[in-house]
Amino acid sequence: MWLAAGVSIEVKVRQVHEDGLVGTLCTPVDAVTAPGVLLLGGSEGGLHERDARMLAAEGFTVLALAYFGGPGLPSGLVRVPLEYFFRALDFLAEQSPDGERFGVLGGSRGAEAGLLVAAHDRRVGAVVGVVGGGVVTQGIDHRHGDLLEILATPAAPWTLHAEPLPYLPYLVSEELRARVRSGQPVPLTLAFRPPPEDPVELERVSIPVERIRGPVLLLSAGDDRMWPGAAYCEVAMNRLTTAGHPYAFRHRVFAGAGHGIAGPPGEPLTGTTSPGPGVRFELGGTPATGTEARARAWAESVEFLATALR
Repeated sequence: MWLAAGVSIEVKVRQVHEDGLVGTLCTPVDAVTAPGVLLLGGSEGGLHERDARMLAAEGFTVLALAYFGGPGLPSGLVRVPLEYFFRALDFLAEQSPDGERFGVLGGSRGAEAGLLVAAHDRRVGAVVGVVGGGVVTQGIDHRHGDLLEILATPAAPWTLHAEPLPYLPYLVSEELRARVRSGQPVPLTLAFRPPPEDPVELERVSIPVERIRGPVLLLSAGDDRMWPGAAYCEVAMNRLTTAGHPYAFRHRVFAGAGHGIAGPPGEPLTGTTSPGPGVRFELGGTPATGTEARARAWAESVEFLATALR
């Protein structure tokens, strides 16, 4: 049993290993209306089962989907087919009593994936991206154990119709090399280029969010030291504005918060770093600002999905 909004809601959980999918399906028991939501984590990989359970307890049918690092999946964030996510929506349609329009909730690189999926699959009726962005950035080849080698290895993160999508490559600067050599926590944002100033290049690597057939909510952290997510989200907002997007769209920045605001609230955050390949990463913010922003971001995400899908 899970407690949501003061009401006990029983959630049924089952592992999914079919049609090449690797995931966890969480469904509220005896729910009359339970819209389907695809839940996507970030570059840490794996499944976010706790997140899926808590979202299902809010009255959604949730598929937490792994998209690399699992059996039969790419070993890293390299050439992940968007068709894999389309199949996940096919599966979700069979499970959800409201199987026509779906939401996508993604965190970090999962938000990047979510916007891409929504732009190419008209069944997606609402998208939430937390600390994500509207630009396709370089993939992560986990076969290389050293951070600098990973960053220096060209890798397309996504494909469509077996063709790699263009991406913004990493920047391996001397400042970044020095931070890695120092043994101190690394602000990975040093490896990410700003959105291109050249209109042709910006168009090449931008996600066509104006194709999304529903509202879009993007939530960023004002002190994100993992990547320039707020700037990347503004690329998406500008595209939606220019296109006269007929659905609601919003970008909110949580001032003073770091990258770790994705996910449901729980125990207060106690640190502002996370492990990486041979290094520790700076997330930014403080435990207090992160804890508060995470709770607010989760509440806004749930409310947004409920309004859009019910």
